[in-house]
Amino acid sequence: MGDEGRSPVTARRSQGARVTVLLTSSVLAAALLLTACSAEAPPAEAEPSPEPTGTPHVEPVAEESDEPEEDDTEEPEEPGLTIRDVDLAALEWREAVTEEYLTPVEGHEHRTLEVTDAVYADVDGDGHEDALAAIVISEQQWYEEIYYIWTWDPDEQVAVQVESPIARMARCGDTVLEIAAEEDAFVITEALRYQDGPQPDCASDGPVEITRQVRLEENWPVLTGELEGDGGICPQRLGTDDGWPVEDFDLHPGPWQSMTPLRDPAPAIFAEVDVWSHLWLYRENWMLVHVGYDTAPGEEKPGGDYTPCAWIFLEEDTRPIPHDPYLPEG
Repeated sequence: MGDEGRSPVTARRSQGARVTVLLTSSVLAAALLLTACSAEAPPAEAEPSPEPTGTPHVEPVAEESDEPEEDDTEEPEEPGLTIRDVDLAALEWREAVTEEYLTPVEGHEHRTLEVTDAVYADVDGDGHEDALAAIVISEQQWYEEIYYIWTWDPDEQVAVQVESPIARMARCGDTVLEIAAEEDAFVITEALRYQDGPQPDCASDGPVEITRQVRLEENWPVLTGELEGDGGICPQRLGTDDGWPVEDFDLHPGPWQSMTPLRDPAPAIFAEVDVWSHLWLYRENWMLVHVGYDTAPGEEKPGGDYTPCAWIFLEEDTRPIPHDPYLPEG
């Protein structure tokens, strides 16, 4: 049948069919050509993948932030006050020997008051330097230097006086030849007189020469180094005092039972110190004593001619009580 009898719709479909057939034939020819080319060239060998050797490392990606980075550098602390910044002459001194409260810069009606140059060391082990200086009291022909330790309170930033004086120099009395400081001790070199027996003239030094090292234990001066004992003023004996065997007594370097008794060298005898002329050395229930050691003939005793002091606790103190030193303040 001819084309004249077909409907327009049918004719258009037939043309579309012919286009579809022609396109399909063209695609088939192209596919056959590509297959032929692929057959001529051998396929490239694929590179083997590396075997995994462990957990893969992934670099962390830092998150960006609009906030400024913090500076971890610590600001240097402002240096605080130390005891070297303190004018010791402006402080009130509790003076034990003369039994007074004295402030050197305020002067005195009849006497001249001064303070010597201080030396500094950390003698109480708190990491802060302490000071050693003397208050100088003079009046006409009289002259004396009385040495005290001042500790440093870093919290309150104040100097605090230690109660017991550690050395004294006076006209016709003991002589302080030198004071110095080590890392953890004050060093006092003295020429001392005996508290009994014949005395040299006023212009001469005492016969007992000693160099003592002093530190603080429980805020009390104690000897350190080659000797053990009280680190304060120890009146020297000529050797005529009655001695008693130590036996079961504990001899302490200060008037506190919590302080370790003397052990090295071990004391053998003790004798009571006359505190009536040294009233600041009187403590109720505590007796200040001279310490003696057992030494072989010809062997030098510890301390040489110097006799150290120590303290014995008395359960019952029957000694007469000296007058109460220091008038009430105010």
